[in-house]
Amino acid sequence: MARRQKNQSEKKRRELTRAELLHLWMVSGGICTFEGCNKRLVANTDGKLTNVGIIAHIIGHKGPRYEFAQQYGFTDDTLEDVRNLMLMCYDHSKLIDDDHTKEQFPPDKLFGMKANHEAWVRSWTDEKRKSLAIVHKRLGPPMATIPQLEQTPNIILQAVENQDEFNDFSPEGWAEGKDDNKKLYKKFVECIKKGEYEVAEVFALSPIPLLIHLGILLSDTIPFTIYQYERDSELWVSKLPEGQMLEPINPSMQLSVGNSKQLVVAIAISGVITQEDVENIASEADRLIINIENPHVKRILYRDQVKEVQKIFKEKTEELIRRNGYKKIHLLYSGPAGLAIELGRSINPNMWPEVLIYQFNYRTEPRYSFALSV
Repeated sequence: MARRQKNQSEKKRRELTRAELLHLWMVSGGICTFEGCNKRLVANTDGKLTNVGIIAHIIGHKGPRYEFAQQYGFTDDTLEDVRNLMLMCYDHSKLIDDDHTKEQFPPDKLFGMKANHEAWVRSWTDEKRKSLAIVHKRLGPPMATIPQLEQTPNIILQAVENQDEFNDFSPEGWAEGKDDNKKLYKKFVECIKKGEYEVAEVFALSPIPLLIHLGILLSDTIPFTIYQYERDSELWVSKLPEGQMLEPINPSMQLSVGNSKQLVVAIAISGVITQEDVENIASEADRLIINIENPHVKRILYRDQVKEVQKIFKEKTEELIRRNGYKKIHLLYSGPAGLAIELGRSINPNMWPEVLIYQFNYRTEPRYSFALSV
């Protein structure tokens, strides 16, 4: 029986503790417990992620199936025990209690659903860790739910998010975007400090400069998995699916070093960054160009490929900083969102000079314009 407003004369029900609420979410996997329903119980309301799960009673308070309470060992004081509770979507919580359908759901059937669902969740969560999701989607409409990831080694329990569409590409807009990132990061840190999460998972589809800046903010306090959106399948991916072969990307570098105290780093993954693009930024600066074989928009999706490019960027740039003592680095990037965050995580503000990050727009001249610096 779903929780509902009680009458004045009804005995006050015991409130569930935080540990009990967390237990219900854990054993259900955040998915409706009703047999055959795989609905995720986190949804989007006006761009904000919200809990839409309903805590339903198998043996209700003076309601559906209450006549079976004694038979199943419950009293009025123990009906709030978690063994009598199921986490459900709204539709199924109503279905099991409705006067026209409740007879189809005797206690045995509901206890069986609960047991089978929780056993199924245990089968894929025994080795899983508690995860906090970061949703940074500022291009296009917001996501309606946190993605369901069959291959993830973690259980997503909560999300911090910014899904307000970004469309102000003025200096003031970029400054506000940085402030928004800092606010999101503050929420993330507050959640982490509670000590409930072992890992974090990032879902990002936003303007590249904001993602690089977000990557700089994210620390190594806990391990991260960064997902990338695969448009054809409409799935978020990180690890290469079993049975598939990883296509070699064969990264290469072109280095031009003189006496400049500025360095342009151009990373071309999704498309070509031309000499003209670089010249328009800083014609006299030293240059580090990182390319891959056959660049295109679907070229790097999986974690091993991302790490390969990130390693080259971090190690070679830091080597050049130590050797030449640059005062400024200009970063031009054409590539997927997940790698942008990892590039940001490679930048140590205490060890690197000022980094200027540029936004790409094919229709403007020049194609790369300054967005923000860190």
